[in-house]
Amino acid sequence: MSFDRDVAIVGGGPAGTSTAIHLVRAEGIRADRVVVLDKARFPRDKPCAGAISQLGVDALRDVGVSVRVPAVAMQGVRVILGGEIGETRCAMGIVVRRIELDAQLVDEARAVGVEVREGAGVTAIERVPGGFRVTTAEGAITARFLAAADGAGSTTRKLLGMRETERKGHLYVLETEPSAADTGTTRGLIDFDLSVLEDGLQGYYWDFPVIVGGAPGVSRGIYHANLSPSSDVKKALGRALRRRGVDIEKVKLKPFSTRPYVPGSRVAEPGVVLVGEAAGIDRTTGEGIAQAIVMGKIAARHLMRALRTGGSCFERYARDVRASTIGRHMLQSAWLARRVYRRSGLPARRLLLRSDFARDAAMRWYHGASLPWSTQARLALGLAASAIG
Repeated sequence: MSFDRDVAIVGGGPAGTSTAIHLVRAEGIRADRVVVLDKARFPRDKPCAGAISQLGVDALRDVGVSVRVPAVAMQGVRVILGGEIGETRCAMGIVVRRIELDAQLVDEARAVGVEVREGAGVTAIERVPGGFRVTTAEGAITARFLAAADGAGSTTRKLLGMRETERKGHLYVLETEPSAADTGTTRGLIDFDLSVLEDGLQGYYWDFPVIVGGAPGVSRGIYHANLSPSSDVKKALGRALRRRGVDIEKVKLKPFSTRPYVPGSRVAEPGVVLVGEAAGIDRTTGEGIAQAIVMGKIAARHLMRALRTGGSCFERYARDVRASTIGRHMLQSAWLARRVYRRSGLPARRLLLRSDFARDAAMRWYHGASLPWSTQARLALGLAASAIG
């Protein structure tokens, strides 16, 4: 049968728009053969801390997209535990607001000729010979392939009957004006406060510098990896905010969930690729924007290959995601989260807090570098010493 489109992308966030832009600019597909479907209308707010590592910024730049929305350069990191602070300065990427970034990326997709249908939430997906019929609030469309880029609560996953691999993480995010306690963000540093682990959380509290309405602001929030249930995330956030002079009852909280990428995560079905948080994000940091952008690049390459060959199996896509820098890091991160955020992870947290070498290695890893065996050995020795001390 003939199809309305070659590729229907469900979700107009960074994962979906990155896939669309890479399909057209990097893979050479005709723009009128691609459509992006999203239930929202842009600009739409999206709860998110807004940090994009340099990997994501570079991936956009490689396909001709520069971030034009207000952004703050991340100049380094502070790790906080109790009364101690470990600080490392280095260029890490940028912090943006998702309501602004996502709207720009939708405009970029339209600029290359891709149709973006807003207010077109997907309500049904039916397999037909050689492809799919996707029913939306604005009618049905047929496509040879689907790219599911619709986030942690992916409607596409649910309609296709794809099971959850692991527990979702939980977050709250808010934005405020800077306070006297924000000595890190005023210098362009991002804060990761591990003190919330004492409240039973498996994660961290954050303060990131951000531009809100043209003025300096602070993106604040709490991330719970949710390795086990039984934690009051909102209560822990209230304590962390109180230490910074912020009353939780006087701010607007935005809750959301994250899906981690872990061993066993399914990122493909026959005729379908999952991109961004529909596939999974970094379990230790909760970061997903850069991962979504880079995964969109990989997805576009495999979608175009399938169009050329007539195939519909995307196991090679799944393997390439796992083998990529972001895939490798997310799997390492899934391993690290259980060893850093649980009670037994105190030696690792102390090492990260007190060792300049450990933080520098972590930043190089964050930038996509593979740590040499000599660095790994030194970290192992430092961890052993931290356990003893």
